[in-house]
Amino acid sequence: MKPEMTDFQAFAVSLAVEGEVCDLPNAKLWMQSADAEMAPLIRKLGATSTAEIERLIAELQGAKEHLQSERERIEREALRYTSLTQMASTTAKLISDAVSRWHPARNQQKSDTSKATPASTQDCCETNYPRNPKGG
Repeated sequence: MKPEMTDFQAFAVSLAVEGEVCDLPNAKLWMQSADAEMAPLIRKLGATSTAEIERLIAELQGAKEHLQSERERIEREALRYTSLTQMASTTAKLISDAVSRWHPARNQQKSDTSKATPASTQDCCETNYPRNPKGG
């Protein structure tokens, strides 16, 4: 509540002025009444500001909790993906090892292919596939 000029005019009229000296008891009464009027206004403004600050603090705490839970979720997901990647790598190695044990001759043949000659290739084919007795 803002004091208006008319309040001051009424106050000034009520003062008994003698030269440059005014009636201090009346001035003190006026100041006390102004304080009494201003105190609730100041309390109300202070309460509003305090409530707004408390609301902002609560909002920030909520955001902080959300970010912490998201960080924890992302950490769990990263660990899960790391574990899945390791399992996939291990599985691929096991499959590769198993296939190489099933076909050891094929692996040997692949390594010897660069050294193969037409005669050795023909011998290989003859031993794996019998000739057709009719000439084929």
